Amino acid sequence: MKVDIKKLLLEKIKTKGRFTIKDIQEEIDISRQAIHRHIKKLLEEEKIIKIGTTRGAKYIVSNRKIETTQRIRRIYSRIGLQEDKILQSVFLSLNLKKQINSNAQEIFSYAFTEILNNAIEHSQSGKILIEIDILRYDITFTIRDYGIGIFYHIKNRLGLPSIEASMQELLKGKVTTDPEQHTGEGLFFTSRSADNLEISSHRSTLVFDNKLEDIFSGAIRYCKGTKVCFYISKNTRRHLDTAFDKYAGKDYDYVFSKTSVHVKLYSSVQSPFVSRSIAKRLLNRLEQFEEIIIDFSGVKMIGQGFADQIFRVFQKQHPHIKIESVNTSEAIQAMISHVVSMND
Repeated sequence: MKVDIKKLLLEKIKTKGRFTIKDIQEEIDISRQAIHRHIKKLLEEEKIIKIGTTRGAKYIVSNRKIETTQRIRRIYSRIGLQEDKILQSVFLSLNLKKQINSNAQEIFSYAFTEILNNAIEHSQSGKILIEIDILRYDITFTIRDYGIGIFYHIKNRLGLPSIEASMQELLKGKVTTDPEQHTGEGLFFTSRSADNLEISSHRSTLVFDNKLEDIFSGAIRYCKGTKVCFYISKNTRRHLDTAFDKYAGKDYDYVFSKTSVHVKLYSSVQSPFVSRSIAKRLLNRLEQFEEIIIDFSGVKMIGQGFADQIFRVFQKQHPHIKIESVNTSEAIQAMISHVVSMND
């Protein structure tokens, strides 16, 4: 019986959230070259996103809109655009108070106005495209501008060495190119309140999958400007307050004082987690926070210099900051314990 490889690949994503070529080869007898042909087609159709560039690359689903029951698609001139008035228009046009529960209304409203405001004030684009789709189980919006692009904008304004560095800084929160007008908190909390959020610009994308509790960075086809796609279940049990409580709760008087850093996003073939320089890049601007969660999911090993810079040197320089490591292997935890013991 002939196997529909493209269908199999998409089913793998539905059940596991992601797949590798090795996963497919373990299930069916087919060459890597044949699998690559089908993957290439899915990438061209924007149904999947490639994460990583080595033989161990993973593929995750792209939030391409399917089963749309209602849609609004409008293009606006950026000059004079007001996010609150657009939001009111969307609620009236789609009768959202009847379509989605109160949790989804609150999260949608917050995320939509934050993302649209960013596009209005930072993109330098002449026009902004807005799409809202009511799906069978979800509501989603896409806000697209055709300006400088969020990753390039952060890179240029903050003098960062690369697009990857600007993405890494964006993930920490409190990054803004206009500190007089913005705190840099809106996008951070939006990304934590969504079921899924994709930020795409030029040839790079960041994916926040809060159902999988993971963050991915990957390569995409060229996208001029910035495109942000936001998904939330129409009957979500999420509360907007949950994201604020986790990172700016009562213990901090609702000040944004906590962040998490995913170590795996700082990796490259040439630069494994062994050097102090990579640790310093990871720690950049983290002195602004009162609590830092270092997430080692997907990381197998670290070097002594890397661990020492974070858990001994930085901690000694900033004793008031609480550093917590999570998802550590036995080898990583042993290395952390070793460098911490040097302070004793």
